[in-house]
Amino acid sequence: MFIWNLEKCKELFSQVYVSSDSDFILKLAESHGAIAIKRDASLCGDCPDIPVYQHAIQYMPGCKAIVAVHANNPTIEKDLIRTVKQIVELGVPEVMTSKPIVGHADYHKQSSDIYGSIRGISKERLKHYPDPYKPRPEVMVVDHSIEIETQEDFNAALCQ
Repeated sequence: MFIWNLEKCKELFSQVYVSSDSDFILKLAESHGAIAIKRDASLCGDCPDIPVYQHAIQYMPGCKAIVAVHANNPTIEKDLIRTVKQIVELGVPEVMTSKPIVGHADYHKQSSDIYGSIRGISKERLKHYPDPYKPRPEVMVVDHSIEIETQEDFNAALCQ
């Protein structure tokens, strides 16, 4: 599933990295032209994204910012990735996508499940990130992609 997003990213970036604790995924990523970053199992599962990005950026020489695309959102539009990339290139310290929240059951709670599938963040912001559970991006962009975690999600993605 992540290969679809990897291929989109290869069209937009000069270098594409894949961070995983799985040797199988890393070898597959390399076979598709990505640079593999092996991460410890402690940076998987319920771990917030920020520590994962802080680890990964250490293996990206000369990188001033990253645009991270979640692997389990294969319906992400390439133009949305491009938009986040352009915003980061303007010098915005942090941008992330968000599910549409108008009419969302948790609109007033602003729960974390509204957050989308792409995040752009500067190296400087990563160095001093205050609370990885409370993102405070300067820009949010609407993201209609489907995060696949269940069979129901997969079925919905097939229909999109």
